[in-house]
Amino acid sequence: MAVDELRFGEEIIIPWGIDEVRGTVREVYGIPPKIYVVVDLTPALSGYVVDEPTTVTMPLDSVKRVAPTT
Repeated sequence: MAVDELRFGEEIIIPWGIDEVRGTVREVYGIPPKIYVVVDLTPALSGYVVDEPTTVTMPLDSVKRVAPTT
């Protein structure tokens, strides 16, 4: 995925242990090949993994875009 493909507020999936959770893009930064995504995690979207809103930073190549529903 290219750095210009993700937008602020877009829903993505990140790895979480042996599972995956949903979050939203807060920021994308870095210089190729080291590009990172700051991800907002909230109880409403991310489920059991957080008790209150927080952020994590992940390498761009470890996040997946949520497929739009048709």
